[in-house]
Amino acid sequence: MNLHISRVRRGATVYVYGQLVESHRRADGMPTQKVIANLGRLSEIEIENFRLALDASRRGTRVFLDKRQLPSTTQFAKPTHNLRYLDLAVLLELWSEWGLGKILDALLPRTAAEIRPSDVVAALTLQRCVDPGSKLHAERWFPTTALPELLRIDPDQFNNTRLHRVLDELEKVTPSLMQRLPSLYRTQQGEFTAMYLDITDARFVGHGPALAEKAKTKEG
Repeated sequence: MNLHISRVRRGATVYVYGQLVESHRRADGMPTQKVIANLGRLSEIEIENFRLALDASRRGTRVFLDKRQLPSTTQFAKPTHNLRYLDLAVLLELWSEWGLGKILDALLPRTAAEIRPSDVVAALTLQRCVDPGSKLHAERWFPTTALPELLRIDPDQFNNTRLHRVLDELEKVTPSLMQRLPSLYRTQQGEFTAMYLDITDARFVGHGPALAEKAKTKEG
């Protein structure tokens, strides 16, 4: 990937535009460049920063900003918003380590135009761990986190319609999922001696067992 700079003169003013381009060969074998991203107008400092970052990426090294090389009048904007990251990154790493995404990929249908349903389930699971709420809350919560970058999902694609469609498909494959999960637990932890079920919505009609208490359902 390279930085392509175009300079356009309009009267006495020169406008500088940047593009990220990638070299490749056309179907006829001729070499050409494909535009990856249009960067718009760039200052000389921005151009230098892009070049340093691309060079560091090629060499697999880190790059840092040396403030001594900047004009003394340079001012940096103060951050006004932070995306939730660290706890979600840890949970996402566990999700990947346990292979849950691979199991869901095998069970949930996906069209070429859609994002992976397993990634939608992953995001909803992580939301349930750190900030539980409704599906509408999940839709509003998602863009406030680093998950759009971590999962490569456009926040606009993480909408209420998609969430319910994926959950409907997840419900259909639940029996198959339940058959696969025990083998996954054995692979990760060896033979297990206990399993825990979410029974927060369990209820008994009539007198029920000795552990049951008289109460009201969510519907009253």
